[in-house]
Amino acid sequence: MVLEVSRLCVSYDNTQVLRGVSFTLGEGIAAVVGPNGAGKTTLLKAISGLINYEGSVKILNKDLSSLAAEERAKLVTYVPPIVDVMPDMSVGDLILSDPLIDRELLEQYVYLFELSTLLKRRLSRVSSGELSRALIVKGLSRNSRIIALDEPLSHIDMRFQLILLKHLRTLSKEGKTILIASNQLNPLLNYTDKIIALKKGETIFTGNTTDFIKTNTPEKIYDVKFETILKDKYIDLIPTP
Repeated sequence: MVLEVSRLCVSYDNTQVLRGVSFTLGEGIAAVVGPNGAGKTTLLKAISGLINYEGSVKILNKDLSSLAAEERAKLVTYVPPIVDVMPDMSVGDLILSDPLIDRELLEQYVYLFELSTLLKRRLSRVSSGELSRALIVKGLSRNSRIIALDEPLSHIDMRFQLILLKHLRTLSKEGKTILIASNQLNPLLNYTDKIIALKKGETIFTGNTTDFIKTNTPEKIYDVKFETILKDKYIDLIPTP
C-alpha cells in the first residue's frame, strides 16, 4: 500500500475540521469530494505534511511525521489551486523557485501545458487559469510518488482540464498515487479509481465510482438531487431541482 491514513484529526482554533478520517490508497487516482468546508484541502495538506495533525499518515510504510522535509517532499507534493504571489515575479521564476524540480520533466510539462510563451511574463499580467497551469507544472515537475492536487479544475478551461486528467491517468498507470480534491464531479469521475467523500470533516464514503453513484452518495454529501446519465461508459451527473 502506498498511502495509509488512520484516524486523522485536524483542528483550527479549537474547531475540529477532520474527525477520524481513515483510508488506504495504492497506485491510481482518488477523487476527494465534498461540499465547501468538508475538509478536502485540510486533508491534502495533512497528507503532505504541511499542517499539524493527530492520528497516523504512512507513505510506503514510513511514518510521515518522522520524515525530514526533503525526504517528505520527494514522496508527496501538494499543488494549490492559486497562491499569493509577488506581482513582479515571472511565471518561470515561480516554477523554478522549487529546488526539487526535475528540469527534464519541467521542459515536458511546459510544452504540455503550453507555458513556453508565458515564462517571462510577470505574474501580475497572467490570468488565474494561467497561474493555475503554472502551479500544476511546478507540482508535477517534482516527480513525487504521491501528488495531491487541490481544486486543479477550478481555474483552467475545459481543454486543459482534459489534458490534465488524461495525463494524470497516464501517471497513475506508471505507478503514481494521485489525489484530486474537487467539487467538479464532471468530468473528474470518469478518470478516478477511488472516491473519498467527506462531509463535516468525516468520511462518508470510500470506494469506486460505480458504488459512489449507486449509493446516492452525491445526494447525501451535497444535499442536491442528481440525474445520472451513462453513455458509452461516460458518467455525467446533472443537478436537478
